[in-house]
Amino acid sequence: MARSYGDYLRRGATIAAVVIDSPEQNAAMVAKLLLPFPVLSDPAGEKAIQPYGVWDAKGAMSKPAIVVLAPDGQEVFRSVGVDFIDRPHEDDVLAALDTRGLPPLDRPLTTVSHRTPGPGLRAMPLPDLGVYLRGVRFATNGLAGRARDPFDRAEAERTSAMAERFMAAQAATRRLADAG
Repeated sequence: MARSYGDYLRRGATIAAVVIDSPEQNAAMVAKLLLPFPVLSDPAGEKAIQPYGVWDAKGAMSKPAIVVLAPDGQEVFRSVGVDFIDRPHEDDVLAALDTRGLPPLDRPLTTVSHRTPGPGLRAMPLPDLGVYLRGVRFATNGLAGRARDPFDRAEAERTSAMAERFMAAQAATRRLADAG
Protein backbone atom coordinates (compact mmCIF):
# COMPACT_ATOMS: atom_id res chain seq x y z
CA MET A 1 0.00 0.00 0.00
CA ALA A 2 2.85 2.36 0.75
CA ARG A 3 4.32 2.12 -2.75
CA SER A 4 0.90 2.76 -4.33
CA TYR A 5 -0.15 5.51 -1.94
CA GLY A 6 -0.70 7.86 -4.89
CA ASP A 7 -3.33 5.46 -6.27
CA TYR A 8 -5.23 5.76 -2.99
CA LEU A 9 -4.98 9.54 -2.98
CA ARG A 10 -6.26 9.68 -6.58
CA ARG A 11 -9.30 7.72 -5.39
CA GLY A 12 -9.95 10.16 -2.57
CA ALA A 13 -8.54 7.94 0.17
CA THR A 14 -5.79 8.15 2.68
CA ILE A 15 -4.31 5.42 4.85
CA ALA A 16 -3.74 5.18 8.57
CA ALA A 17 -2.46 1.97 10.13
CA VAL A 18 -3.47 1.01 13.67
CA VAL A 19 -1.27 -1.49 15.50
CA ILE A 20 -0.62 -2.68 19.05
CA ASP A 21 3.03 -1.63 19.00
CA SER A 22 4.34 1.38 20.91
CA PRO A 23 4.72 4.77 19.23
CA GLU A 24 8.50 4.27 19.30
CA GLN A 25 8.18 0.93 17.49
CA ASN A 26 5.81 2.54 14.99
CA ALA A 27 8.29 5.34 14.35
CA ALA A 28 10.98 2.72 13.68
CA MET A 29 8.70 0.86 11.26
CA VAL A 30 7.76 4.07 9.41
CA ALA A 31 11.46 4.91 9.05
CA LYS A 32 12.52 1.39 8.04
CA LEU A 33 9.77 0.90 5.45
CA LEU A 34 9.57 4.55 4.32
CA LEU A 35 5.83 4.60 4.98
CA PRO A 36 4.07 7.72 3.67
CA PHE A 37 1.15 7.39 6.08
CA PRO A 38 0.77 7.46 9.86
CA VAL A 39 0.95 4.35 12.02
CA LEU A 40 -1.11 4.77 15.18
CA SER A 41 -0.70 2.92 18.46
CA ASP A 42 -3.55 1.08 20.20
CA PRO A 43 -1.67 -1.26 22.60
CA ALA A 44 -4.71 -2.82 24.27
CA GLY A 45 -6.80 -2.64 21.11
CA GLU A 46 -9.57 -0.79 22.91
CA LYS A 47 -9.74 2.41 20.86
CA ALA A 48 -9.82 1.21 17.24
CA ILE A 49 -9.00 -2.47 16.93
CA GLN A 50 -11.69 -4.07 19.09
CA PRO A 51 -14.48 -1.72 17.93
CA TYR A 52 -13.86 -2.87 14.35
CA GLY A 53 -14.02 -6.53 15.36
CA VAL A 54 -10.46 -7.42 14.43
CA TRP A 55 -9.08 -8.24 17.89
CA ASP A 56 -7.56 -11.67 18.51
CA ALA A 57 -8.37 -12.17 22.20
CA LYS A 58 -6.38 -15.41 22.43
CA GLY A 59 -3.21 -13.79 21.12
CA ALA A 60 -3.97 -10.40 22.75
CA MET A 61 -3.25 -8.67 19.46
CA SER A 62 -4.84 -7.35 16.32
CA LYS A 63 -5.75 -9.66 13.48
CA PRO A 64 -4.23 -8.46 10.20
CA ALA A 65 -7.04 -6.48 8.65
CA ILE A 66 -7.85 -3.79 6.15
CA VAL A 67 -11.03 -1.84 6.74
CA VAL A 68 -11.97 0.86 4.25
CA LEU A 69 -14.30 3.55 5.51
CA ALA A 70 -16.11 6.13 3.41
CA PRO A 71 -16.04 9.77 4.56
CA ASP A 72 -19.46 9.21 6.18
CA GLY A 73 -18.03 6.32 8.23
CA GLN A 74 -19.73 3.59 6.19
CA GLU A 75 -17.61 0.48 5.73
CA VAL A 76 -17.01 -0.22 2.04
CA PHE A 77 -14.38 -2.97 2.23
CA ARG A 78 -13.15 -5.44 4.83
CA SER A 79 -10.49 -8.11 4.73
CA VAL A 80 -9.38 -9.97 7.85
CA GLY A 81 -6.36 -12.22 7.45
CA VAL A 82 -5.15 -15.24 9.37
CA ASP A 83 -1.54 -14.10 9.85
CA PHE A 84 0.70 -11.10 9.19
CA ILE A 85 1.37 -11.97 5.55
CA ASP A 86 -2.31 -12.59 4.73
CA ARG A 87 -3.42 -9.46 2.90
CA PRO A 88 -5.86 -8.92 0.04
CA HIS A 89 -4.55 -8.03 -3.36
CA GLU A 90 -4.22 -4.27 -3.66
CA ASP A 91 -6.45 -4.25 -6.75
CA ASP A 92 -9.36 -5.48 -4.60
CA VAL A 93 -8.96 -2.58 -2.18
CA LEU A 94 -8.62 -0.04 -4.98
CA ALA A 95 -11.71 -1.48 -6.73
CA ALA A 96 -13.72 -0.93 -3.54
CA LEU A 97 -12.56 2.69 -3.50
CA ASP A 98 -13.51 3.11 -7.16
CA THR A 99 -17.15 2.39 -6.25
CA ARG A 100 -17.22 5.51 -4.06
CA GLY A 101 -16.36 8.01 -6.79
CA LEU A 102 -14.61 10.33 -4.33
CA PRO A 103 -12.68 13.37 -5.52
CA PRO A 104 -8.90 12.99 -5.44
CA LEU A 105 -6.96 14.19 -2.42
CA ASP A 106 -4.12 16.55 -3.18
CA ARG A 107 -2.65 16.51 0.32
CA PRO A 108 -2.17 13.26 2.22
CA LEU A 109 -2.11 12.89 5.95
CA THR A 110 1.37 13.41 7.25
CA THR A 111 3.21 11.60 9.97
CA VAL A 112 4.40 13.78 12.81
CA SER A 113 7.65 12.58 14.29
CA HIS A 114 7.16 12.87 18.02
CA ARG A 115 8.99 9.82 19.28
CA THR A 116 12.49 8.52 18.84
CA PRO A 117 12.35 5.34 16.76
CA GLY A 118 12.92 2.22 18.83
CA PRO A 119 12.34 -1.11 17.11
CA GLY A 120 10.82 -3.89 19.18
CA LEU A 121 12.70 -7.00 20.19
CA ARG A 122 11.11 -9.07 17.40
CA ALA A 123 11.62 -6.47 14.66
CA MET A 124 13.15 -8.07 11.59
CA PRO A 125 15.89 -6.07 9.88
CA LEU A 126 14.84 -5.11 6.36
CA PRO A 127 17.55 -7.20 4.63
CA ASP A 128 16.40 -10.29 6.55
CA LEU A 129 12.81 -9.78 5.43
CA GLY A 130 13.69 -10.66 1.83
CA VAL A 131 15.39 -13.88 2.91
CA TYR A 132 12.38 -14.79 5.04
CA LEU A 133 9.91 -14.08 2.23
CA ARG A 134 11.94 -16.10 -0.28
CA GLY A 135 11.68 -18.98 2.19
CA VAL A 136 7.92 -18.48 2.46
CA ARG A 137 7.60 -18.49 -1.32
CA PHE A 138 9.78 -21.59 -1.68
CA ALA A 139 7.88 -23.49 1.02
CA THR A 140 4.41 -22.56 -0.20
CA ASN A 141 5.28 -23.41 -3.79
CA GLY A 142 6.38 -26.84 -2.55
CA LEU A 143 3.19 -27.26 -0.54
CA ALA A 144 1.07 -26.22 -3.52
CA GLY A 145 2.72 -28.92 -5.60
CA ARG A 146 2.03 -31.59 -2.97
CA ALA A 147 -1.50 -30.53 -2.03
CA ARG A 148 -4.18 -33.02 -2.98
CA ASP A 149 -7.07 -30.82 -1.92
CA PRO A 150 -7.81 -27.95 -4.37
CA PHE A 151 -8.48 -25.57 -1.45
CA ASP A 152 -5.09 -26.34 0.12
CA ARG A 153 -3.36 -25.86 -3.24
CA ALA A 154 -5.15 -22.55 -3.83
CA GLU A 155 -4.28 -21.36 -0.30
CA ALA A 156 -0.60 -22.21 -0.80
CA GLU A 157 -0.57 -20.46 -4.18
CA ARG A 158 -2.27 -17.40 -2.66
CA THR A 159 0.32 -17.25 0.14
CA SER A 160 3.15 -17.59 -2.39
CA ALA A 161 1.67 -14.71 -4.42
CA MET A 162 1.48 -12.58 -1.25
CA ALA A 163 5.15 -13.31 -0.54
CA GLU A 164 5.96 -12.23 -4.12
CA ARG A 165 4.12 -8.92 -3.61
CA PHE A 166 5.91 -8.32 -0.29
CA MET A 167 9.28 -9.03 -1.94
CA ALA A 168 8.48 -6.59 -4.76
CA ALA A 169 7.51 -3.94 -2.21
CA GLN A 170 10.70 -4.57 -0.25
CA ALA A 171 12.78 -4.20 -3.42
CA ALA A 172 11.01 -0.91 -4.17
CA THR A 173 11.69 0.29 -0.63
CA ARG A 174 15.35 -0.62 -0.99
CA ARG A 175 15.59 1.30 -4.28
CA LEU A 176 13.98 4.37 -2.66
CA ALA A 177 16.31 4.18 0.32
CA ASP A 178 19.35 3.86 -1.95
CA ALA A 179 18.19 6.83 -4.06
CA GLY A 180 17.43 9.07 -1.08
